[in-house]
Amino acid sequence: MNNKSLRLSAPSAVKPLKFDQKLVLNQWILSLFEVSNFNQLADGMKSPELEGFDEDNVTRFYHVLRARLFDRKELPADILLGYDQNIVRYWKFITEKRNLDGHVLYPKYFQYLSLLFTEIYLDRYFRNAGKLLSDINAYVDKFNVEHIERDRINPYKLEELNKLAFWSATGSGKTLIMHINILQYRHYLELHGRGYELNRIILLTPNEGLSYQHLEEFHLSGMRAELFSKDRGKIFAGHDIEIIDVHKLREESGEKTVAIDAFEGNNLVLVDEGHRGTSGAEVGHWMKMRNQLCENGFSFEYSATFGQAMKASGNKSLEQEYARCILFDYSYKYFYSDGYGKEYRILNLEDDSDDDIRRRYLTACLLAFYQQQKLYSDRQPEFSRFLIERPLWIFVGGRVTKTLSKKDVSDVIDILLFLAGFVKNRSESIGYLDRFLKGQSGLLDNKGNDLFAGTFSYLYKQRLSAEQAFDDILHILFNAPTAAALHVENLKGTDGEIALRLGDNEPFGLINVGDASGLCKLCEEHRDLVATDREFSGSIFRMLNDSESRVNILILDPQVFFI
Repeated sequence: MNNKSLRLSAPSAVKPLKFDQKLVLNQWILSLFEVSNFNQLADGMKSPELEGFDEDNVTRFYHVLRARLFDRKELPADILLGYDQNIVRYWKFITEKRNLDGHVLYPKYFQYLSLLFTEIYLDRYFRNAGKLLSDINAYVDKFNVEHIERDRINPYKLEELNKLAFWSATGSGKTLIMHINILQYRHYLELHGRGYELNRIILLTPNEGLSYQHLEEFHLSGMRAELFSKDRGKIFAGHDIEIIDVHKLREESGEKTVAIDAFEGNNLVLVDEGHRGTSGAEVGHWMKMRNQLCENGFSFEYSATFGQAMKASGNKSLEQEYARCILFDYSYKYFYSDGYGKEYRILNLEDDSDDDIRRRYLTACLLAFYQQQKLYSDRQPEFSRFLIERPLWIFVGGRVTKTLSKKDVSDVIDILLFLAGFVKNRSESIGYLDRFLKGQSGLLDNKGNDLFAGTFSYLYKQRLSAEQAFDDILHILFNAPTAAALHVENLKGTDGEIALRLGDNEPFGLINVGDASGLCKLCEEHRDLVATDREFSGSIFRMLNDSESRVNILILDPQVFFI
């Protein structure tokens, strides 16, 4: 019995903590509410009836927390009310232009708690950073006593308190949180007479496409923002938000890059998915740049995938960094349990090595997407009440410009050859469609189940023949009245955009890759693909959200875009 007890208590028998169990900053701030986890704090706050402000412009969330935290030492009622009023003021400011046609936006409970956590932290940071350091380290000491050495967290240093991160699921409104975080930081900076210290407000993005998206969002929030320019003067520094693609930051300035030394250290730095690509030698370089930008200032970082990034990197130093700066955790598990997550299906073929099986599989996927488009077109007025947008078929390639052989093509080229073959080989494609529309896909998983059983129920009701479905697919998905060659157009003047069109018809698809010219050269090796260049001054990618957009297929290089 004694030997058994010793074995159970040995470190090797203790399961390592998961990354989300090491978030000591998040756990510390939850302890101020006298709860041990997020679900305990959120209990009683999720009802839609609690969203909104009362007649005194106080959130209903405040009243829930006020009743729960009555006369608590850490969060007395007057302090909590002050935080609440700040949040209401910020929220009204950034949503003024967003409230259209009588529809008023109010914060969800998780957005409110995110902003409340930030209020608490910034208030304590600016009032007495030394006391904040002592309080957090006391919690770290307690955490470390309760866990074995490999799971322990390093204590904080005073100069490390100027970095916060928010783990927010995609779709949870982290862009709005970012905008309010700027207002929160400037509020506390001014409150303590330190507004003059702020040099610049800088937003770092993963790529130029997202920079433009952020620019539009800032304008919607009534906040002045511009894409960073080396030629721009400093007259608006500290007031305008300057947006820059992180890949344009370098040790030395170039034609399209800027040296990190060009920025002073007392900046407010906002980072959207900055940890992306931080593996191997890039980790140190990225962290060095971020730390240099906010050395005497502050940084807020946002990501939906901190957990995946830590697991993929295997970098213990990076894990320590984020375990100590993630203030708020509303990762996908919370998002999904609240009913906001996407339902998904993972369809794995038992054997995908056969070319005919792979073509059938992709044709079935194309037909499923066509069914979505058909359903959306037929019932658009009904769907618009739920803010459902037109479907978009997205491919994310793993390999983009790999050296080609007969049986080894890049993922992107493989997709293009399938699309071209579907259109060109009408009889074969119609034969596949006929089988699917009759419920006979013949595509099985490793348990012998039909992957697409019951998938095409809406199309069954339409009673379309395979020939009618093929022609309608050309019209709806490919923007073409008849079959034609697949043109792959390198759009000169854009940031890696390639348009896809059948013949001279309107583009139906878009590719965004890091090396657009290299990909188009690979396309030239295939007779089913017509690769050309075209001068283009705009951006098809930035128009994807427009109601007039006719682009139905988006193919992405994962090294360029993150979704």
